[in-house]
Amino acid sequence: MPQYTRYTVTPRKPATPLWVRVLKWTVMVIVVLTATTVGMAFGYLQTTVAQIAKNDPVTVQKVRKELTATRTMHDPVNFLILGSDRRRNLGPGDVGRSDTLMLVRINPATKSISMLSVPRDLRVEIPGYGSDRINAAYSYGGAPLSVKTFKTLTGLPVNHFIDVNFVGFVDIVDYLGGVYVDVDRQYYNDTAYTGYASIDIKAGYQKLDGRDALAFVRFRHDQFGDWGRIQRQQLFLRELKRQAVRWGNVTKVPKLLEIVSKNTISDIASLKQLITMTELVLGANTSHIYQTHIVGTPIDVGGAAELQATQQEVSSVVQQFLHPELPPVEKASVKPQPKTSFTVTVSNGGAAAGSAASVASQLTAQGYQTVVGGDVVQADTSSTVVYATRSYLGNARQIAAMLPPCSVVTVPRSPGVQPGVSVTVGSSFGGQLVVPQKPSSGPATQIVQDSPQDVSQWRQLAGQTKVKVRMPTAWATGLAYDWAMSRTYTIPTGHRNAAAMVVVGTTTAGGYWHVQEMRWTNPPAIASPDGVKTVDGVQYLQFYNGQRLHMVAFKMKRNLYWVTNTIDNELPDDVMMALATSFKPVK
Repeated sequence: MPQYTRYTVTPRKPATPLWVRVLKWTVMVIVVLTATTVGMAFGYLQTTVAQIAKNDPVTVQKVRKELTATRTMHDPVNFLILGSDRRRNLGPGDVGRSDTLMLVRINPATKSISMLSVPRDLRVEIPGYGSDRINAAYSYGGAPLSVKTFKTLTGLPVNHFIDVNFVGFVDIVDYLGGVYVDVDRQYYNDTAYTGYASIDIKAGYQKLDGRDALAFVRFRHDQFGDWGRIQRQQLFLRELKRQAVRWGNVTKVPKLLEIVSKNTISDIASLKQLITMTELVLGANTSHIYQTHIVGTPIDVGGAAELQATQQEVSSVVQQFLHPELPPVEKASVKPQPKTSFTVTVSNGGAAAGSAASVASQLTAQGYQTVVGGDVVQADTSSTVVYATRSYLGNARQIAAMLPPCSVVTVPRSPGVQPGVSVTVGSSFGGQLVVPQKPSSGPATQIVQDSPQDVSQWRQLAGQTKVKVRMPTAWATGLAYDWAMSRTYTIPTGHRNAAAMVVVGTTTAGGYWHVQEMRWTNPPAIASPDGVKTVDGVQYLQFYNGQRLHMVAFKMKRNLYWVTNTIDNELPDDVMMALATSFKPVK
């Protein structure tokens, strides 16, 4: 058999054209330059963010001793926001004053944000200084003492703190191009006559610049006082989050961080931390922003008006903050089961002897079927915990709301797990259930259909605008219009000026509600509604504040209309829907 030798010849590669070689080197140079630029940019941003902690390293170091680290990236994160008049030119020992004290909780699991505000005039125990207004804590000991006082008052952990001075607030809002806000009424004050800060903002949906935004969130010289200011601060933050997508231009980030770094003190001192926090905020659902606040009872202290709240009142608000009430349109997915369809097992997890039997007895009085269990050994016996399978999650939340501080844990349904709810009473239990009060329906409860009010004034405004004006034809007792505050105007949309009109309404309790109309059909205000209800072929967008309907909007023939409740949601839901669904053209 003949022998063969096999040769393998590798074909010679064709020469690479000159233009390809030039292109490759050009791309390589661009990549290198880009990488270098990005590295320099990252270094610049890192240095800028680090400056936040360097603004007052002593304060940051003291505050960090009061902060609690989160265990995992999936845990809720609590930010304590302090708004102060801290300035570099204050006198020796003067750290300024704090007008804003708000805890913002971001929950990655539910993609929700909760806000808890404390009035500046609330009388509390300041560690080391005794009883005083809570804003005095900042004057006595700056951010460290404010954080410690807030923790003492609420029992809540603080994971991060952000202390922003008012100058920084103005600069940030201006650099972002302003913030659209649905202003409920006209705000006016001339400091030359009153001594209070000047403000001149008309009613209606509009873009506020930095100075007007600051005046809006700080205003408190009316019948609502500090309570009204808290409502406006929470409203502003809610709208700020809703409009965050408008500021997605990355070229703005370096300058924005520079402004923030010059006017902010915080423990967040690295770009990685900032990016993580930003992702948490932007990842939250705009419709899942819940707000609560401590109201307090007015008291007189040496001739000065202050507020006082019982520990039970504070605990109730904290519980609302930890377990916010879902809007009715979402609450249906976790609708509670009938109380007689399951059993609540109550055990002692470190509380005083007899606490389990006491809680079981009180729950029985609320209509639940209960069984007293034994003692439960657990790692953390301070807080009460309610365990439930998913089908009883709604019931678990109702029970947890009565046992502050308390958390809800969902357990899987598996063999050996009894259906129902289990309660492990912690040592922090105060002895009595906190039974939530149903919200008042307000004075305006009688609705009258086909009863248009002040038609001639509506016609007058209709003749001054390009908006296709419509007016509510349903009415309710206790309502009236304030035509001195009502007006026609235009709104800058970013592309053009849109015709707009606002009609302000009042209630017998002194609240302000309003009707907004405009030829701009996609403003930030109607992003992410909580629900949509169709009536006679028209889709009505519903926006809730917890359980109360705050705004109802609808579009018709290239026009947008909405009705906004008072800042404390005084109008009942049925009145809000009756007004919104009764609009008819003004002729």
